[in-house]
Amino acid sequence: MKLLDSKWALVGLCAVVGLLGTTANASVVAKNVVVKVMERTGDKLFEKALEYPATLDTVPKIKATTPLIITFDSQTVNDTSLVLDQALVSFQHVDTKNEVALPARAVKSTESYKMDVSRKNFRLHFSSAPGVYNVALVLGSFKQGGLFYDLGNVEMVAPKGTKEKKHEVAYGPKPEIHHRFAEPQKMPNILVSLFFTGLVVVPFIGLLGGWAYLGVNADKLQMEPVGSVVFMGLIAAYITLAISYWIGVKLFPTLTYALVLALPTYLTGQYALSKRIEKRI
Repeated sequence: MKLLDSKWALVGLCAVVGLLGTTANASVVAKNVVVKVMERTGDKLFEKALEYPATLDTVPKIKATTPLIITFDSQTVNDTSLVLDQALVSFQHVDTKNEVALPARAVKSTESYKMDVSRKNFRLHFSSAPGVYNVALVLGSFKQGGLFYDLGNVEMVAPKGTKEKKHEVAYGPKPEIHHRFAEPQKMPNILVSLFFTGLVVVPFIGLLGGWAYLGVNADKLQMEPVGSVVFMGLIAAYITLAISYWIGVKLFPTLTYALVLALPTYLTGQYALSKRIEKRI
């Protein structure tokens, strides 16, 4: 399976075009190529300096804990520094021919390029496919052409217990999807619901009974019918609002409506009481 994604494939195509025009006399030159294998502590396990077209004379072993680092400078044939449009390090498995391309980033402080196989890249590309890989620099410049530099071979060593993944693509019908709708919740008997609904009315009945016991009556409302009717209507609106909240209106809208009713309720109540006091006097 090709692990080289479409983006790198497109960039690689540009390099191939450059290579076709510069195979005989490439204008891109790789200088000061250094291949290193480092411990995480910073100790060097392997280091080899190369000059084009020399290759590695040994096969260093690379593990997830011992990253591979490749650094190089890019120049023209006139020994002037060159900024590349493409700088890749290609890893091609010797047996399966699968290929992985990792980008080399520019290091501005040294005007060079650097590629390192991090632990993440090792686990992503090489843990499941260990073995010997051919390593090459794939460099490209739209103005100066390109360069393919075969550096030699390295061996990717997988951690113990890692099994090589088999990439198989199976075509065919997928299993049928059986959708199951949520079952309705179990509700209590309708008599139980009606009983508790009736309990809600009990406080209102108790309120009327308390008024009757105290001798409250509506005979005096005719002394100020307009203010009294408006005031009682607003009180009824408050009761309706409470019922609406109990049925399903949210808390904050309920509070908003209650604040809107508060001022007119206070004013009409004050007006009705003051008129009754005036008529008594």
